[in-house]
Amino acid sequence: MAKETMSVKLFVNKVLTGHAVGIVAGLIPSALLGEISKALMVRLPVFGVIFQIVTTLMLAVPLLIGAAVAHQFRFKPVPMVCVAAVAWIGSGALKFTPTGVIVTGMGDLVNILVTVSLACGFILLIGDRLGSFEPLVMPVIVAVVGGGLGVILLPYVHALTLGIGHVVNSFAALQPIPMGILIAASFSIIIISPVSTVAIATAIGMSGIASGTGNLGCVAAAVGMFVGGLHVNKIGLSLSALIGTPKIMIATLVRKPIISVPILLNAALLGTLGALFKIQGTPVSAGFGFSGMVGPINAIRFMTGGPTLSNLLVIAIIFIAVPFIGGFFFEWLCRKVLHLYKAEDYKAEEYRVQE
Repeated sequence: MAKETMSVKLFVNKVLTGHAVGIVAGLIPSALLGEISKALMVRLPVFGVIFQIVTTLMLAVPLLIGAAVAHQFRFKPVPMVCVAAVAWIGSGALKFTPTGVIVTGMGDLVNILVTVSLACGFILLIGDRLGSFEPLVMPVIVAVVGGGLGVILLPYVHALTLGIGHVVNSFAALQPIPMGILIAASFSIIIISPVSTVAIATAIGMSGIASGTGNLGCVAAAVGMFVGGLHVNKIGLSLSALIGTPKIMIATLVRKPIISVPILLNAALLGTLGALFKIQGTPVSAGFGFSGMVGPINAIRFMTGGPTLSNLLVIAIIFIAVPFIGGFFFEWLCRKVLHLYKAEDYKAEEYRVQE
């Protein structure tokens, strides 16, 4: 493994960057093809196979995160696969039952982050001390120590996720517009963090207007990171934040939290419109935004008369037109008028290891 001075800042940056890469790699195929395949698989069986493939890739997110984080540290093959395995162990995605093992989803993304951090730190401490015994000893040590700590910490970290969910759920007791603003604003930040908006929504059973405005908050985050990143990032990376997940910008947001201001303003606007137009969703759809068109499709289902021309127009305005208009306006306002940050502050990390 490469020799370099490892500061706390550099360590955290590498973990966050790898964490984001793994999430994006696992979720973008499902975001692009999941809903389309689900709709067409009844008529064309090949789409059923495609749906299974993208769903399998989504379930492999813990493994992808572990491998991506290890790659950031330039680990050799054995430590790299150890980190990937530990990420899966600490995710909590595997449930052991008397009849077998059940994969329940991606697991807890925050605990994956904690687990791979511990595993990478442990591997860095070991260094090259194992010598030729590394392939024999390291998998056992890292799996037992790193994976064991991940399993121990999982209930506590998961409780943190549920706690955030209960705070968000408390907003539902407010009047529709304040509720919409607060939920949309909350989800616009949560979706860029290691916490899963989908996990929160399903854990607290978020539905109705609360789910719809949560989706709009995710839209605000995706559009905000896309618009801001256009100035300094390659178009492919910006599109990944838009149609995939804005979690790809986790490290950027941690480095410059002030860039969340235009996102919050746009989320407040969208949350207000979501409450006024009664945009709704389900616990499963909340937290997706327009990734894979999950948010808009579910919103149309709850509108009077179904997918009529007027309803489609409302969805297009609220999920596409207003987010982009608001995104460009608030980003211009905060950067050019208020001078809260510079365009370079949206610069994302290079998602590859520099040789």
